[in-house]
Amino acid sequence: MNADERREITSQKQFQTLIDNEKKAISEDDDLRKKLAEVEKLLMKNTIRRDFVAYLSDHEELLPELASVEDFKKKVWLSYLKAQIGLYNELIAKYQTADRRLKEIEQAARTQRTQWEQVIEIFNSRFAVPFELTVMNRTSVVLGQESMPTLGFAIKDDVGEVSIEKDTLMQALSTGEQRAFYLLNAIFEIEARKKENQETLLIADDIADSFDYKNKYAIIQYLADLAEEAPGFRQIILTHNFDFFLTIESREVVCYSHCLMASKGETSITLERATGIKNPFVNEWKPKFFTDPRKRIASIPFLRNLIEYTRGQNDPGFVKLTSLLHWKPDSAAITHNELDDIYKSVCHGSDGEQWRDGTSLVIDSICSEADNCLKAADGINFENKIVLSIATRLIAERFMVDKIADSTFLSAVRSNQTPKLLDKFKELYSSETDAINAVKQVILMTPENIHLNSFMYEPILDMSDEHLRKLYQDVKQHCPCTEAHS
Repeated sequence: MNADERREITSQKQFQTLIDNEKKAISEDDDLRKKLAEVEKLLMKNTIRRDFVAYLSDHEELLPELASVEDFKKKVWLSYLKAQIGLYNELIAKYQTADRRLKEIEQAARTQRTQWEQVIEIFNSRFAVPFELTVMNRTSVVLGQESMPTLGFAIKDDVGEVSIEKDTLMQALSTGEQRAFYLLNAIFEIEARKKENQETLLIADDIADSFDYKNKYAIIQYLADLAEEAPGFRQIILTHNFDFFLTIESREVVCYSHCLMASKGETSITLERATGIKNPFVNEWKPKFFTDPRKRIASIPFLRNLIEYTRGQNDPGFVKLTSLLHWKPDSAAITHNELDDIYKSVCHGSDGEQWRDGTSLVIDSICSEADNCLKAADGINFENKIVLSIATRLIAERFMVDKIADSTFLSAVRSNQTPKLLDKFKELYSSETDAINAVKQVILMTPENIHLNSFMYEPILDMSDEHLRKLYQDVKQHCPCTEAHS
């Protein structure tokens, strides 16, 4: 039948005949029959599909709906909801109520401070770093939806504020600034424990290492506040940094009687009450200058510094004391009377006191006390280290001066005497490797122990008696003097 052909149907019988003819034409079309067979095969492939075909056969009215499956799904869901319209309306009402309450909670959350925000405020206000921290997900943290905050980083200057990614920021920070950033976690844990009044033992091990001074003082002040405001906290603070040690004591983070110092001996490590923290020259050595030979010798660098500060390096007292720290033509002839005179010119109020044998030589006392230091017990022993360092360098320099034997060269040496003597000695005696190596160790280990003052003598704390005793003995062995002092 042609689609353009118009035929009028006037009876039921005529319509039925037309349908039968069309069915026959379809059934006799081989090509179409093959396609229908393939479709039927797919429809009958499993039980679910066969059941579906059977259902459609009984409900042919659904076939037009399958032209749009999505629209059909919507109609099915709507029919379900319509069948349970009472429950649907109740659900909508509860959802709207919960949604209003959630918005109220979120609004309240935006006005609350999280524990992390308090920590970040402490960090931003105390530490000097080129960025500022913020909490990006504060509402979610307050609601408990997220346990950890997402930190934001901003670089601020006079022009404005620029956000920056953490990885990029870390590459631009110094080591000290990075360590300050990593303190965040520690501060958060501390603040959380404070809030819960938890009994806590806090062990801080070189916590300010690599910090600049401003950040070092910031962490010291934080520890001080913790000691004052958190009675449930007990602190053990370990450090190699002597300036840090002095500051935590002076700011009463820990009282002086609770300061201990560790020293390593040949077979053990000992802890003993700290000494020499508060100006050893004034508090310990000066009162015993005329009675204790070791403290007397240890005071020489301090006296020399005081004269340098007040009178300059051309002062005769400064020059004379230099001859007790470096080997000079007059080093072997300086008497205790001369040392007394220099001391009294600097430290007034001791006119009636004097050394028990004023005509004896200071160099003899230095050497004999250095020998006595070899037998002293292990410990902090500030004065022992200074005496050993002075004696070791004098022996090494005297050995080189005697071997070089060039008064013109020696008189031209005005500074850095030990390295210059060693350069000349190596030039003249390159084969004496034991002596050269011993003097190299003298240059490496002794200067900071000798050129010290009441404000800076940290290096002497980090060097054990054991190292200096061995060096002293090595120098005596490999750099023998032509005239021994004992």
